[in-house]
Amino acid sequence: MRVIAGQNRGRKLKSVQGMKTRPTADRVKEAVFSSVDGLLFGSRFLDVFSGTGSIALEAVSRGAAEAVLLEKDHDALQVIAYNVAACKQEARCRILRGDSFALLSALGRQGRQFDLIYVDPPYAGGLYEKVLNQLAVSHLLAPGGMILLECAKNTSLSVENSIYFIYKEKCYGDTRIVYVKHKFGEEAAE
Repeated sequence: MRVIAGQNRGRKLKSVQGMKTRPTADRVKEAVFSSVDGLLFGSRFLDVFSGTGSIALEAVSRGAAEAVLLEKDHDALQVIAYNVAACKQEARCRILRGDSFALLSALGRQGRQFDLIYVDPPYAGGLYEKVLNQLAVSHLLAPGGMILLECAKNTSLSVENSIYFIYKEKCYGDTRIVYVKHKFGEEAAE
């Protein structure tokens, strides 16, 4: 596992031992970041269920102004801290420990908004709709921003009765990336 492009290009990243996390494949990372390249430079990036931190580190390496990483697993948090330090990105990465839903709620109460939000929960957890709901309630998606959901190819997702809509979907082997935007345009986040 490594950073693919940008300031930290080629930097090898540590992974979490065992089966606790499922790092995003390099080819998926490359495709995702190429598809949001126009939104990335200077952006505020939120990585929900951060795992190893590789997605957020890719974002800051490619020009995101800041990344907030949410994780509750102790071992994963140690790996994230190691990877952030190895990339010398401590000034642009903020690691928050705890339950993702509680942290999302707290970020909302602080009035935080993000241009890009990456959501990659455990595939079998059925958490996608719950996360989208919490993002909506907390008003975390900035005007013109986008949510990127990483899921298994056959995962059923519903954004009905939501302020969001599925903008596009792409499959890379067994992985699917779902691009989500505000249903009512930029004014929905204001």
